[in-house]
Amino acid sequence: MASAYSSVSSVETGTSVRNRRRSFYRTQVTTLATGGVIRETYRTDAQGNNDVKISEATTSGNPPTTTTTVTANASANERRALRNKNSQLSTSINQQTKDAATKAKANTIDPVTDSVIDKASGGSGNTATQAPTGDSQATTTSAPSNTRNFGNMIYPADIATSGQDVIQFTALTYAVKTISGFSFSGRDRVGPGGGGGRSKGTVTLPIQSGIKDQNAAGWGPDEMNPLEAMVAKSALDFVRGGPDAAGKQLQKSADQIIKDTPDFQKGLGAAVVSSATGVKGILARTEGIVVNPNLELLFQKPTLRPFSFQFKLSARSKPEADEIIKIIRFFKQNMAPQKGGGSGGESANLFLKAPNTFQIHYMHEGKGGKEHPYIGMAKECAMTSFEVDYTPDGNYSTLRDGFMTSYTISMSLKELEPVFYEDYDDTPADSIGF
Repeated sequence: MASAYSSVSSVETGTSVRNRRRSFYRTQVTTLATGGVIRETYRTDAQGNNDVKISEATTSGNPPTTTTTVTANASANERRALRNKNSQLSTSINQQTKDAATKAKANTIDPVTDSVIDKASGGSGNTATQAPTGDSQATTTSAPSNTRNFGNMIYPADIATSGQDVIQFTALTYAVKTISGFSFSGRDRVGPGGGGGRSKGTVTLPIQSGIKDQNAAGWGPDEMNPLEAMVAKSALDFVRGGPDAAGKQLQKSADQIIKDTPDFQKGLGAAVVSSATGVKGILARTEGIVVNPNLELLFQKPTLRPFSFQFKLSARSKPEADEIIKIIRFFKQNMAPQKGGGSGGESANLFLKAPNTFQIHYMHEGKGGKEHPYIGMAKECAMTSFEVDYTPDGNYSTLRDGFMTSYTISMSLKELEPVFYEDYDDTPADSIGF
């Protein structure tokens, strides 16, 4: 038995402008030892999280037939769309089923045939199907994409059926941000199996030892002497309250200077001597005092978290060796910049496009499981370095076909955006979050 998720799709349901609603969906397909498949469709958020099952279908038998159940979680619009085999939602589910079933079939020994997959995705044997009632047929939108998809690669070959925790890397077309007000638009996190048209393929590997994350914030010391503080306060009062407020603050400061004339003269004299002679620490030497610097540790900026991984890949068969080569190529090619950033013609190569980026997921109970709640999540990352050691055992050794007996790959990545306080509000309360 094996399970796989489709990518997340954006779909509109509803029969009029007034009740039309856009939601996100993904489908999970599980293969059965009997040769059948189970199809489960979920309503999710844009990242593929917080899923709610709206329908379930089982395809089995010879010839295969499909039985569908619509759950109580489905809305009236969704129920109407599910009854209409030509609706946007039904069409999207059919395509998601094909994609997910193909992935699941590749990762299992269950006797699932192409005819079963076609039946499960086509809906012609659906016992719950009724006459069409007219669902909205709005056009779906998708993110820009490159022309090549690397597919879904796994190592070792039996990890898909082992049920062990895995780490999954999804390559994504780099998404630019737009200016919004005084800042930039957000970049939604891609959930497991998500990415839509941005997804360029995935690599699933066993979780290695030494996984960690490091959250940090940029704080630094800052000083402001009394004179600077007085000037700053007056400037703030002018900006906030106008000339009258600034004048009152200056008068208050002048009164304070008159009141503390001896101390002020002492400080001013030391400043004049220091400026004229370059000698520092006059008051410290002569009076045993210093001007109060109002030293304080202040927040300066957020930081971007780094991630490092190392995997040793040793082939036990020719197909597994082929998969290792594909995995190495996947990382190398997707981290490389792309030509053709210009508009075409002579200027086609005037600019370079940013490399593809990567989304990391720790998956609990295998590739078809859920994102691990007890390991910190990561935002979308750029790969800053990738290293291959072709002789990790200290000597040159190849298999009969020329493959290295082992490869060790090491990679460093860094998040594209800082982690903010509000980001944790979008994660389950019983998870670590970021």
